[in-house]
Amino acid sequence: MKTLGILLSTAGLAGAGAIALAQPAQAVELANCTGARSISSAQIYRDHKPPGWGDVRLMRDDCSQYWAEVTMDSTVPAHALTSGYLVQYGGSNNGRSLSCDDQNTAVTPGKRTCRTPKVRSLDTSTTFVAIAREFHDYGGGYEQISENRTARTR
Repeated sequence: MKTLGILLSTAGLAGAGAIALAQPAQAVELANCTGARSISSAQIYRDHKPPGWGDVRLMRDDCSQYWAEVTMDSTVPAHALTSGYLVQYGGSNNGRSLSCDDQNTAVTPGKRTCRTPKVRSLDTSTTFVAIAREFHDYGGGYEQISENRTARTR
């Protein structure tokens, strides 16, 4: 009887393991996504005037995940920061905005890049735009001094 109890409990654990393994399959699929590419980009200008000092890109991979990525030409100076934003239009999340700040990765002094969280969208009516905003602290807190964006696209 004790052996039957051990067999049944082991079978139960094995069954639970099979269920647990089945659920992360989508996570594994998303983690293995390849083909990350820029689908729209724009130069970042201070006060909307050349010369450019970085780029903001709307990125997509083969699993239909989208994100915004900011890359500065050089590190951000003291008392400044730049953040990237991904804005979604259409679908059930119309108007949703994610930023590099959501991952505590804004471009701060000494850094050059940041990336927003990824959004998976299979809805072909949904479009996205990537935005870069530069802020500077002149002593009274951070104030936005410029904004640049990519074209709105899918």
